[in-house]
Amino acid sequence: MILIWHWTWKMINDRELTEYKSLYDTMRDLHKKFVRKKQEILELLEKTAIQRRNAYFVLGRANRLTRHLTNSQREITGITYYFEDTLIVKKYEPLPETSLPEFKTDCQNTREVKQEGLLILAFIGEIKKKLLQLDLLEQRCRELILSMNKALAAFHHELKNIRKKLYPFGVFSFIHRYFRSVSGKTYFTFRDLKDITALGKMTNLVLKIADSPLI
Repeated sequence: MILIWHWTWKMINDRELTEYKSLYDTMRDLHKKFVRKKQEILELLEKTAIQRRNAYFVLGRANRLTRHLTNSQREITGITYYFEDTLIVKKYEPLPETSLPEFKTDCQNTREVKQEGLLILAFIGEIKKKLLQLDLLEQRCRELILSMNKALAAFHHELKNIRKKLYPFGVFSFIHRYFRSVSGKTYFTFRDLKDITALGKMTNLVLKIADSPLI
């Protein structure tokens, strides 16, 4: 919007006119900052969503082996979940919205200048509040991404150790367990349940982080 100062501004004190124009420009600059910040947050939210999907995918792949647990073994290990190939990622809370309202650019007298100035001040306060909300959301997203990265790194490390214990001879261990199951025995032995329980606890920890709300 281009300000067109009417000749009737002559009725208004020059200082008041200058202050009003400065206030108006401040409002426009803040609104532009809000629009830019919102776009940055949208991109950050997408990165957070990608990280969540990655976490679910990793956990789903790692926990496929738990499908071999019997009902009684599930009770012992506390693993009651069943991971699907596709997991639903929670939607994010909506971002704050604001639009630049119309303000008078042809005030007729000092009274109108003051009235419009108060409206602009109120809108500036609203924008500042929403900018703070965006800052907090940005901080939370970055904290969540960092936490998921650390949790997944620890998960990968422990998972590698657990899989070595469960399948010490690689494919031969898989074959051995398969024949155990088809012969009427359980796929996992009682001694295996300690490692399976540890996997479940680690999985729940990562899920807790990935599923934590942004706000």
